[in-house]
Amino acid sequence: MKLENKIVNLISNKKLIYSSRSLTNLQKNKVRVKIKAVGVCASDVPRAFYNGAYNYPLIMGHEISGTVFQSNSNKFKKNQKVSIFPMIPCQKCEYCKLKKFNVCKSYSYYGSRQDGGFAEFMDVNPWNIVRLPNTLNFNDAFAMEPSAVALNTVNKTFNFNPGKKKILVVGSGFIGLLITKIIEIKFKKSDISLTDRNRHKLNLSSKNIKKFLYNKKTIKNFTNKFDYIIDTTGNKNVLNQILKFSKNHGIITLMGNIGSDVTFDKQSINSILRKELKILGIWNSNFKNFHQDDWSDVIKLMKKGLRPSDYISHIINLKSLPAYLKRLYLKKIRRNNFKYLKVLVNND
Repeated sequence: MKLENKIVNLISNKKLIYSSRSLTNLQKNKVRVKIKAVGVCASDVPRAFYNGAYNYPLIMGHEISGTVFQSNSNKFKKNQKVSIFPMIPCQKCEYCKLKKFNVCKSYSYYGSRQDGGFAEFMDVNPWNIVRLPNTLNFNDAFAMEPSAVALNTVNKTFNFNPGKKKILVVGSGFIGLLITKIIEIKFKKSDISLTDRNRHKLNLSSKNIKKFLYNKKTIKNFTNKFDYIIDTTGNKNVLNQILKFSKNHGIITLMGNIGSDVTFDKQSINSILRKELKILGIWNSNFKNFHQDDWSDVIKLMKKGLRPSDYISHIINLKSLPAYLKRLYLKKIRRNNFKYLKVLVNND
């Protein structure tokens, strides 16, 4: 008797269907993962509702934790607890040869370019699988991917302990909260400020973080105030403003997906020159790199108190996912007032 795989399938733009399909025989040198928890990323909304998929049909989902269900690889055994690095690099380009897989020139990706984790089962390359400690909760382990991106952001922004220098994180969504928490763990007694338009998101950060609603008064008071600024929003209006927030010789890190074209006026460009600002870009995370493996380091951080599950606002089942994705979309286009931070699909 063949097993059925329950899935949420993106059939076409805005058309998500909860259905099932029979599991085929596991291919040679593949591992079948039984998915326990999978997060809904902010990028899943434009992928599903703004023609953001590379192909249809598609099973989205790239923030995954689960257990090995079946293995054709001698590296993994049944019931081992795992997460999945979703990027599938070419392994051939100049960057892959240096193990800088996150900037591979020709990659695929679970959940966007090929089927991902909005399902009960998922067949994965052994190379992409990360073995996890048995003590790690699935509702924390699903966030290995966004936590690794957050850690890469922190590591690239701060080459050394920032000490008493002033830090601003713009956007207190899931990734923004992970970034502030990682800064707290790595650099104790840091001077961290966090700003967002939503008070309920700001309130989820720790008591040591200075919290500011993002409004006209805040913008005015932030002028020439910060040594380090990390933007998680990708918002074109915010990107224009944060150049004014930086002190001379400031470092501005951009890591949020850009939602639309961004135009900088003459004054903004001049401020980059006159303040001698450094602008950094962050893409994904480092995996199995010679010098930096964000994924193994995240496991260590979770042992030191990083708890992504603290920021989950909604835990749902797979069948409910199409309705929740539509709610997120309607929130994005301001057709409802859905208050959320992180939606997690739990298959248990």
